[in-house]
Amino acid sequence: MHAISGHGAKITPLRRNLRFGLLDGVTAMPLTFLSQPGNFVMAALLTTSFGFSTGTYGLITSLPFCFNFLQVVLTPVLAQRLHARSMTILSAILQITGWVALLVTLPLVEPGESRRTLASFVTVFSAVALGSAINGVAWNAWMQECIPVRLRGKYFGFRNRLLYLSQVAFMLAVSGVLAWLDGTLLAYQLLFGGAIFLRILSVIAQKRMRTTTSAHVAEPPAPWQDQVRAVRKNVTLVRFIVFASVMGFAVNLFGPFYPVFMYEELHLTAARTNLLLLLGVLAAAISFPAWGRLLDRFGNVPVMIVSVILWQSSNFFMCVARPGNLWILYAIMPASGFFSAGYGIGLFGLLLKLTPANARTMGMALFVSLSSLTAALGPITGGFLLSFAKTRGYDLLSAYHAAFVAGPVMIVLSCLLLRRVREANSAPVAEVMGAMRSVRTVASLFGLTFLVNQVFYRAETGRRRA
Repeated sequence: MHAISGHGAKITPLRRNLRFGLLDGVTAMPLTFLSQPGNFVMAALLTTSFGFSTGTYGLITSLPFCFNFLQVVLTPVLAQRLHARSMTILSAILQITGWVALLVTLPLVEPGESRRTLASFVTVFSAVALGSAINGVAWNAWMQECIPVRLRGKYFGFRNRLLYLSQVAFMLAVSGVLAWLDGTLLAYQLLFGGAIFLRILSVIAQKRMRTTTSAHVAEPPAPWQDQVRAVRKNVTLVRFIVFASVMGFAVNLFGPFYPVFMYEELHLTAARTNLLLLLGVLAAAISFPAWGRLLDRFGNVPVMIVSVILWQSSNFFMCVARPGNLWILYAIMPASGFFSAGYGIGLFGLLLKLTPANARTMGMALFVSLSSLTAALGPITGGFLLSFAKTRGYDLLSAYHAAFVAGPVMIVLSCLLLRRVREANSAPVAEVMGAMRSVRTVASLFGLTFLVNQVFYRAETGRRRA
């Protein structure tokens, strides 16, 4: 990026892209958050305001995963007819259209699971899920043409920090609006309307961006048949895809039902639930640098395994949460966010490391598609099991507690598959545990007393990296 100097100097196309890229991300974040499967806002709307059963909620929650699976077929077909920029903007418009339809539909449909109500929600969320699935792939492809390689690390690192601030600001706004209007339908309409307006600004920003790297056209990817063969021959990548598929199912079996449990069994308001979840977001944001140093030093696989074990150990305590001991949630939520961050950044780092250069497109497509397929089955299965327990007369609080034991156990056991993934230059898992020394400041911020005397550190070997 070159500084602009001189009277009347014009903004360069690259600088314009960088500025509008930041505006795009910040303004897109609220609606992107609402479009994620199993978020607490939609959980409150569907299960509290409209009284959907856990089975129906699980079905709707699975839609984004289903369309992530289908996009591996749809996106290449669209890519033959549309440029990545056009695909990004059109898919965003489809996403906005779905949310506008929901905004209009909300006051017109009756609570309950009537055929008309279910058809309305399934249709609307299918449009949103389709737009989101295509947009995610197309946006990544387009950014390769807008942002030069030399700037991507620094630029997207800064952009990601702004996105976290945007998400935190939106979550605070959610709590304020829901508390102010006592969780009425008007509160959701105001939130959705505001998020839609911001997403429109995001699309306007995208339309102002232009391709700047056309002079460095990448070589065309190998034929998809050759890429499939390359992936099949890569035993390590295949094992990683199998792990991700099992993990996708295990995480989403009961994961989307945590906010439902808070509403139905712990009798928390949506505003209070949001503030609890916000603790997890803040903990994750603060812990990213520490996890990054661990990943650099010990490799992705061992750090991911340690992260998952600690993450699910904290989630395990949800099996004792009840209306009389709500204080425990203030320890569980930040701990869960703190430890899950290591798994999240390690997952994508390992994917990039294992995917062969001559089959990167197909390798990532298969990873996303297969893991999304199993993830889609998770909430459907979990919703069915919880609904089955309710219809059979089981105490629903006990059913949730049983689910919150089974879920973490399944997730931790899936790490046995991750251990079979061979990663070059990674350390033994035990060594990662031994490296957890001094982050007492970070740990104490969230009341993680069991980590106050231990923190992540980087040994003084060569030049330190942030």
